[in-house]
Amino acid sequence: MTNEVQTQKQIIYPGYTIGIIGEGFGGAQLVVTARSMGFRVVTYTTTEVNDMARYADFGMVGSLKDADKLRSFAERCKIVIYESEKVDLATLNYISRYTSVPQGTDLLEMAQDRVVEKAALQQMGISVTTHATIVGLDDIYEAIQDMGYPSMLKPILRDPLHEQKMLIERQLDIPKANSLLNHGTYLLEPWDQDSREISITVVKNIDGREKIFPMVENIYQDNHLKETRVPVQLNTDQQNRIVESASRISNNVNYAGIFSVVFYVNKNGITLKRLIPSIHRSHNVFDTATNVSVYEELLRALTGMRMIDIRLIEPSIMLNLNEEQLPQIRTQWLIKDNWHFKFYPRITNKRDPKRIGYVLAEGDNISALQEQIDNTDVW
Repeated sequence: MTNEVQTQKQIIYPGYTIGIIGEGFGGAQLVVTARSMGFRVVTYTTTEVNDMARYADFGMVGSLKDADKLRSFAERCKIVIYESEKVDLATLNYISRYTSVPQGTDLLEMAQDRVVEKAALQQMGISVTTHATIVGLDDIYEAIQDMGYPSMLKPILRDPLHEQKMLIERQLDIPKANSLLNHGTYLLEPWDQDSREISITVVKNIDGREKIFPMVENIYQDNHLKETRVPVQLNTDQQNRIVESASRISNNVNYAGIFSVVFYVNKNGITLKRLIPSIHRSHNVFDTATNVSVYEELLRALTGMRMIDIRLIEPSIMLNLNEEQLPQIRTQWLIKDNWHFKFYPRITNKRDPKRIGYVLAEGDNISALQEQIDNTDVW
């Protein structure tokens, strides 16, 4: 991990050109926010069917292996920002020869390799989930004696678009894993369905100062993010441990920008689940919950502006929408005065094509909001 944050004291003023690379859910909103702040925006995507380019001042489409086009993109920009954890490391390192990539790649490199991530975090003194490296079936039989059932088999290298996981719920499932192991080395972890998932989001600027968004709780359904809510109910000791762990990571990694640290919290304690070195779908809850969005705070951090002190404004719950829920949502569209309906631009999403947007519900307290949501029977 040798790539360094290059911007240092460079200030990006309105009228300067920012490059944005990546094709995640947050890309279009990041482009819109950047333009509203006075920056010119050039985007680089691998497909033409992407509203990032439509909102930008100029859009470039090309392969992540096209050296000439990537160089042309980089040389148009004062800085380049990546908005997704799916961006290729080699691509970013190449771009950094021709312009500044202020986020650096250290945290991204760590997070894209599950084994490297856990080893680095353990060196920092942070408790991570129990895990074992799996090369063959014998490794599973041995490791699962300590982990128990169910356990999840995941590829070591994260690839959200293509990676295959397998839930092992009993011994008879283990031989089925052979087809996955033919493609590479995997990681085995206990599958914890009873723990709460708590995430904390940090924004760190080019001078090393950080601001922290309120902790959120993520709730899943069928392995997909169903809802994110803020604030969360944790005791003081739990909150302090989570904040201290996030700050320790921030202080030990050469990185500027936004990242989230995701934890499992249960009666046995707190363990770190994973790092997210980019904008994440759950961050949309802050559009109503806090006085500044992740998009604006990220841009302020990377362009040399002063970051805003983040404050919780309103308890909020974000609920993801899919196509099947659209008929039911039409009723809520007419009667909910505390719901905000957000629909994604027409972006081709190979991983989750039926996700169409999200709802932000705001109110006086989380319990009342959750009751209101449950009474609709939409989710």
